[in-house]
Amino acid sequence: MKRTTASVKVASQLSGGVVPFLMAAIAMPVFVLVGFGLYAIYQNGYTLYFVAFLALSALLSALPVMWLKRKARTEMDEQLSDSLVQASNEWGSFDQQIWQELNEHILVQLDKNSEWEGLKEHGLELITLTSAHYHHSNSRKELAFSAPELLKMIEEISRRYRYLLKSHVPMVEKINISTFKLFYDHKDKAEVAKKAWDVYRAYRAFTPAGLIAELRGQVLGKVFDEVGDELQFKLKQALLQEVLSVAIDLYSGRFVADDDELESSNIARLDQENKVAELEPLRVCLLGQISSGKSTLVNVLTNNVVAEVSLLPATDAVSVHQCMVDGIEAMNLVDLPGVDGEEKTHQQLIEQVANSDLVLWVLKADQPARSLDTDFMEKLNGYYELEKNRSRKKPTIIGVLNQVDRLKPTREWQPPYDLTDTTSAKVNMINEATHYNQELLSLEHCVPLSVSENKPHFNLEQLTELLDSSYEQGIQTQLNRRRMEAGDKLELTEQAKRVYQAGKSLFKLAVK
Repeated sequence: MKRTTASVKVASQLSGGVVPFLMAAIAMPVFVLVGFGLYAIYQNGYTLYFVAFLALSALLSALPVMWLKRKARTEMDEQLSDSLVQASNEWGSFDQQIWQELNEHILVQLDKNSEWEGLKEHGLELITLTSAHYHHSNSRKELAFSAPELLKMIEEISRRYRYLLKSHVPMVEKINISTFKLFYDHKDKAEVAKKAWDVYRAYRAFTPAGLIAELRGQVLGKVFDEVGDELQFKLKQALLQEVLSVAIDLYSGRFVADDDELESSNIARLDQENKVAELEPLRVCLLGQISSGKSTLVNVLTNNVVAEVSLLPATDAVSVHQCMVDGIEAMNLVDLPGVDGEEKTHQQLIEQVANSDLVLWVLKADQPARSLDTDFMEKLNGYYELEKNRSRKKPTIIGVLNQVDRLKPTREWQPPYDLTDTTSAKVNMINEATHYNQELLSLEHCVPLSVSENKPHFNLEQLTELLDSSYEQGIQTQLNRRRMEAGDKLELTEQAKRVYQAGKSLFKLAVK
């Protein structure tokens, strides 16, 4: 054994001396020829031509490199968006703010240390920072979760990251851990092989075909090395983003249940008079001042819905209209008490809106006084700013500017109107009123409408199309609410698909 070891040592020393000798033997004649060539160029007055040739050669060499880099980066951008992990649609605005802020912190972490070994510390730091946002008054809250929640968090991060790797890393499921270990165990032999390969490359470079092959290899190697580095960075960033995403779910309180562990929410059980429902319908509330036309709008919607509609017993002046499609309870239209400025009414309305999935805010077009609406909007926004409600997802609010037929000129009403026709006085008044109310209440959508009795209806189709496009967002709001109230089991994922398909049919109204 000792003799063998000594032989290996001597061979290693000899090989270590041979490589520099071979490199010197090849490089010396080259340097001599280069020197004579430069002297000849200078003596014959070809210096300017030689410099121009070098510049042209550099440009021609750079063009394929730039083209390949651009192509590789374009392909990578197509495969990878700005981020492999996106924010959850179920999060509230406070959760979204934390996601944005700590995503910037992830970039800072990776800038300081982008090694895989450092991701563990980065992940723990993200969990602690997330905890501080939700429990700033208690610095020990980063450990305020149960053992099952911890195991579930690890399981969820692993599940999400496994899916991400399979989606973005080619052949990742074919590479065994043993292969990585084999390369690591024999990395010393790989260094010897690399030296031998470098000697061969140096020799090959002195042949025309070898020179071209070497240049091509250098160009492509540089391009794909950069692509590989970018992919690694994205994967490291994605792992930390998965940790952040699960931490937000944990500390916001919605991580206590899976989709198959959710039950009907409290407000749905009230609507159903404690009847156990197989799936929970979308809850659409109609909000507005007294005499804004909420009840008329409910009647028009339910009369035109291709569905079975029944009125559930009213509770505290809240009327629930149950809509079914193909035997599936798909939507509840909830007519709420009018906004009257009373504190008791405000509290009741806030509770109803907070437990809704979609809100139609009905505004009377010819009523200039909006103080009751703006006061209630201020109180509603304040509700979602409270620490206990920051992770609740605010339902989408669609403004409905009702009774636009009463706007000036009052005697004119000949729908349909083209809202892009600026030559019409009626259209200009409708657009002006719509824009004013939308800006006043900071509404994402505001639809002008007229469903008055004994007059032709206007723009009902646009409203129903907007309801249809908002349906999926309403489902996400419902999931957020139900996760906050997690309880008994219900196969929600499959049921959500059914209710969405039902809703797609529900909003195909036969507009008269």
